[in-house]
Amino acid sequence: MAMIVLVGFMGAGKTTVGHILAERLGTPFVDSDVHIERQLGRSIVDVFAAEGEQHFRELEHRAINELVRGPDAVLALGGGALGDLRTRAILRNTTVVYLRVGYDEALARVRQDRFRPMLQRADLDQIYARRLAAYAEVAAVQVDTNGRRPDAVALDVLRELTRLPSTPPGTSNILVTPVGGTYYAHVGRQLLELTATLLPHSADIEQAVLVESDRDGSTADQVAASITARGISVTRVPIADTETMKTFATAQHVAGRLADVALHANDLVVAVGGEPVCDLAGFVAATFNRGTPLALVPTTLVAQADSAIGGKNAVNLPQGRNLVGAIHQPTVVIADVTTACENQAHGFRAGLAEIAKHALISRSDLLPVVEDLADDACSGNVDAVHQLVTRSVEIKADIVSRDERATGERIVLNYGHTFGHAIDLVSGQVEDQGESVALGMMAAAHLARRQGRIDDVVVDRHRRLLSRLGLPTTGRFDLEAMQRAWLRDKKYRHGVRFVVLNALGGPETGITASADMLAGVLDDLATA
Repeated sequence: MAMIVLVGFMGAGKTTVGHILAERLGTPFVDSDVHIERQLGRSIVDVFAAEGEQHFRELEHRAINELVRGPDAVLALGGGALGDLRTRAILRNTTVVYLRVGYDEALARVRQDRFRPMLQRADLDQIYARRLAAYAEVAAVQVDTNGRRPDAVALDVLRELTRLPSTPPGTSNILVTPVGGTYYAHVGRQLLELTATLLPHSADIEQAVLVESDRDGSTADQVAASITARGISVTRVPIADTETMKTFATAQHVAGRLADVALHANDLVVAVGGEPVCDLAGFVAATFNRGTPLALVPTTLVAQADSAIGGKNAVNLPQGRNLVGAIHQPTVVIADVTTACENQAHGFRAGLAEIAKHALISRSDLLPVVEDLADDACSGNVDAVHQLVTRSVEIKADIVSRDERATGERIVLNYGHTFGHAIDLVSGQVEDQGESVALGMMAAAHLARRQGRIDDVVVDRHRRLLSRLGLPTTGRFDLEAMQRAWLRDKKYRHGVRFVVLNALGGPETGITASADMLAGVLDDLATA
């Protein structure tokens, strides 16, 4: 990553936006004014008062020259720094982002800040007008900040900094911005033959290893052909696309193939397949050479709409699923929805369940959209699936970008999963076909109703939605068996905790329930 330098008038939000950008990019943030104050052991106000502005500008230039030559970072400059032509010159090898702000709004933001010596100038409006040309002259990117939240401004900056390749008309290009790396999720048609074009930094890649589903050979052929045509050497490693395959033995086999071809840090692992293949390839990429770049080409609905987004990957143990894993963000996700529609025997119903989950927990208008498109989506209509995958990815991307490691908001994505994973264990379900998560969401709805959080109308809307998607809404399960299963849940925290709704689009995490209440929930699930 090149040095990113934020410029703009006082009050543009350089420090606040800079902190957000640095967190999302996983790089340090430096404020040149703060750096100078720490070096001097004095405030800038004191320097202005004692030695004058000219003296400060010389100190400022020297500090910026030092910082630009140092380690890559997000660097915020003082509003007057670009008045020095020498400072403008040393920014040529950096990426300069100009945060635009109107004069009146800038003053409204900083009027009460007594640590800004320039606020005392009677000709401040003229200074503002003179500086605008300097900001625009050096900027590679300009983003308006007027009337906008800092996180929205930061997201626009990330979009501008992340190169968007040419994609077919109608493609949805969704920016995902977690701390572990910013990347695009491309959702559309006719994307497979463009794989090499969509790979970031493809000029640096000498070889790629395709970890591919043994039932997606034709899809992998298109991906391999695209990458090979770019002059990149391709090694193909087919594996079974099943949960039983996600073992240390398989991971060792795949990692061994990476070692055989001497895959280097600038090279690439490409996963082509459903959720199990993407999980396994992601785990190997996260651990081989302590981290190898990863591209995901999910081919099933559940992988496209859910699991390919957010960086989670894992292998299974005999004691449970996904117990050993890591968070390793891909460099790109390429979701050609045609493959999901052609692959309805694998991961399709599970994908519908995850789309339903995103609709129920979010405050977007996805729920009525899913209800309207349910029949078309179930029949494999590509337009309907494209729309639902896009909306689902947008919701998940927004959540995981704010909470990559599931320490807060990302936990809402477990809606239905705490019940569902236990149902998997007690029923002996191995491959995820969506039934367990669907039943888990119904159980969570019954729990929320019993706790007085929602009414029968919301429970019934769950039931009708899942039924429209061809998913089950009733099932009979033993409480003692479920409790034994919950003890194995990796999210267990001093007892089992659930995600429930206080309203449609209003999830709450960390909810407990007594054994008697859970028995009642299971009774509801068996009879409702």
